[in-house]
Amino acid sequence: MRHSIGSILALAAAAVVAGTQSFTAIGEWAADAPQPILAALGTRFDPRHNRYAPPDEATVRRVATQVDGDILDDLISTWLTEHDTGDTDLAETAPAAIAVDGTSPRGTFARTGGTGVHLLAAITYDTATVLGQRQVPAGSSEITWFQPLLDTIDLTGRVVTADAPHTTADHARYLHQRGADYVFTVKENQHRLHGLLDTLPWHEIPAHITSGSGHGRSERRTVQLAPLGEFLGYPTIDFPHASHAFLIECYTTHHASRKRSAHAAFGLTSLTGRYAHPAQIGGYVRGHWHIENKLHWIRDVTYNEDRSRARTGTAPRAMASLSNLATSAHRQAEHTNIAKALRHTARDATRALTLLGIPV
Repeated sequence: MRHSIGSILALAAAAVVAGTQSFTAIGEWAADAPQPILAALGTRFDPRHNRYAPPDEATVRRVATQVDGDILDDLISTWLTEHDTGDTDLAETAPAAIAVDGTSPRGTFARTGGTGVHLLAAITYDTATVLGQRQVPAGSSEITWFQPLLDTIDLTGRVVTADAPHTTADHARYLHQRGADYVFTVKENQHRLHGLLDTLPWHEIPAHITSGSGHGRSERRTVQLAPLGEFLGYPTIDFPHASHAFLIECYTTHHASRKRSAHAAFGLTSLTGRYAHPAQIGGYVRGHWHIENKLHWIRDVTYNEDRSRARTGTAPRAMASLSNLATSAHRQAEHTNIAKALRHTARDATRALTLLGIPV
């Protein structure tokens, strides 16, 4: 019995949008799907029984283990980009930001140890839309795949944020060539750059202070922004296209234990003009870490990715790609509670197809 790959992937996508978390669950969703749904998804028609016959779980799994992950991610990201409703009026708003961040699902690590599947993704701040994803091969690093990931994304007029390991001269030059700005943090293990930033006269630079409370703790954050240039008499910081250095300090008090903690981070940005403001830089840095909650946490917890035992071939990446599609599509539909959105979609098979723009 032959099924088209397109229909298998479309069916898997609809099932994951409805909240399925495994290949077994996808097979069960397909078996329960009404005939009009199967017809809309392009499943095989069986003339002997005069009905549409969905693929079983084993067939879906076989396709997922052999599918080209780059092509699947590019198709998903292209569809999501076309349906992204984020604010693109750069004349009236601050430049839209893209966060580059990676994760390794714990379920992909074998019980005997070794490396698991590591996925590097680029997503928008406002709608948490996944714009691209690449798998980092074992023995390689995220740094190597930073540029290949962003090659397929329009970066013009955007701001890219990334973890400290990506604070490299090559990445800064690449983003400048692509018409983008950057907001990079610098950690202590980047000894030379961190030492130069530490020598700036921060005690002379005004601080932008914000405070707030929530989740059982209170925070007070200060952001200082130092323009770079020889005319100021500051120590020379030779980093491509850097216009400002920044220092962010966060003081946290936990309400229950009254325990206090402090954290400081240096960084560099190429932003200039009215967007080179402490409040704006602080928002970009803080927004980068919020992406963890909008994508990786959803996949880990809501989709139980960390407990998945799919390890064969490209299956782990394929499931992550479909989860990216589902999460981003629900957020583009203005659902802020993904778990609630999945329960809503699961109650009616047509809702998944409507969300994906497939007419029933």
